[in-house]
Amino acid sequence: MNFIQLFNQNKDNLTKSEIKLANYIATHSEHVIYDSIKSLGKATNTSDATIIRLCKKLGFTGFAKLKIFLAQESLTKTNELTSTPSEFYTDSAKMLIDSIKKTENLLTSANLHKAINLLAQAKQVYLFGVGHSGESANDFAKTWLRIGLIAHAESDPHIQVQISSLLGPKDVVVGLSLSGHTKDTYDSLKFAKKNGAKIITISNDLNSPIAELGDVQLQTAVSEFSSVGTVAGQVSQLYLCDVLARGYEITTKVDSQELKEKVLVEILKKEI
Repeated sequence: MNFIQLFNQNKDNLTKSEIKLANYIATHSEHVIYDSIKSLGKATNTSDATIIRLCKKLGFTGFAKLKIFLAQESLTKTNELTSTPSEFYTDSAKMLIDSIKKTENLLTSANLHKAINLLAQAKQVYLFGVGHSGESANDFAKTWLRIGLIAHAESDPHIQVQISSLLGPKDVVVGLSLSGHTKDTYDSLKFAKKNGAKIITISNDLNSPIAELGDVQLQTAVSEFSSVGTVAGQVSQLYLCDVLARGYEITTKVDSQELKEKVLVEILKKEI
C-alpha cells in the first residue's frame, strides 16, 4: 500500500487541516523525506500537533516512521522504473543531463555573485562534506586549484571541528550536503559560523538546517531519495563547482590559462 492509498483509506477520519497536510505530503513526498517537523509545519502552515496527529491516524507511531515509509515507497518506484530491460545508457545520460538543467534553473544571479564575491575576498576557504558530498568537496578543491583558488577539503567531522575553531570573519566555509540534514556537516558549519566565518551552503533543500546556516544558499535539484549518493547527485554538485570556478575567474580577472600552463610544465616533469 502506498501513501495515497493509505490516505484515501483513512480520509473520513481526518480533519480539514489534516487532509490539507496529507495532500501536501502526497504531492511533495520526495521533499518530505528530508523535512523536520519544523520545516514541514512551516511549509504547510500547520502545527507540530497536527503533523503528529495525522501520522498516528495513518498508523505511524510518529513523523520519523512516516518518513521511513515514504523513503521505502520512493525506492520501490525507482526499482519499478528500472526493472525492465531498456536502453539503460540513454536513461543514465538523461538523468545526468536533467540534474544539471534543473540545478541551472534554480540559480539566481544575485546569490551566485554573492557566493563568488565571498570566495574572491576570503583569506581561507574550506570545503566541508561527508560521504559522497565529502568526495565532491575533494573534487571542488582540485578544480578550483586550477584557477588559483586554494580551498581545503575536509570530510572528517573531527578535523572539521578543529578547523572551525580556528576560523574567523575573513574565512569562508562551503558546506555540501544533498539532503541538507547531515548532522556532522551541520555541527561543523554551525561552529564555524559561531566563530565568525562566512558560510556558503550547497543542498537540495533551502529550508533545511544546513541551508539555514548559509550566508549564501545555493541549491541543487536532485531531491529524489533514491538519487542521494548517486552519480546524478554528485553531478549536480559538480556543476555548481564549475559555475563558481568560472565566475571566480571573471570576477578576479585571473589568467587561468597562464596558471594551467605553469602547472602543466611541472606535471610533465613527473612523467617517465
